[in-house]
Amino acid sequence: MSLKNNDLKELVVFLSVISSTILIFSFVLFGVAGFMVVLGIIFISIPFYFMLNNFRLNESEKFVFSALLGLTLFPSLAYLLGLVMSFRIAIAAAFISFVGIAVVFKKYRNLKKIA
Repeated sequence: MSLKNNDLKELVVFLSVISSTILIFSFVLFGVAGFMVVLGIIFISIPFYFMLNNFRLNESEKFVFSALLGLTLFPSLAYLLGLVMSFRIAIAAAFISFVGIAVVFKKYRNLKKIA
């Protein structure tokens, strides 16, 4: 489902206001640690949001599902990789692998449209 240009701008403004409010609230309440946790949740949800762009979902559904997938799959993969290697490297490898999967999904969808 595609949004009109005005609706997309409105959604981007709404999501940026909500995320900045949550970031400020977490910073005031928990300090730098709370700010970094919320920022990390946002960053680990980004690859899943790009993956879900390949399916016919509303923007709100993509936002919620990407947050849930980011909070479940990303830490699980990072933990499993962390058993074999350093946890910092495992976190980077998990992020890179999920971004790579999102790119492959996008290319596969474009090839499917052409054929």
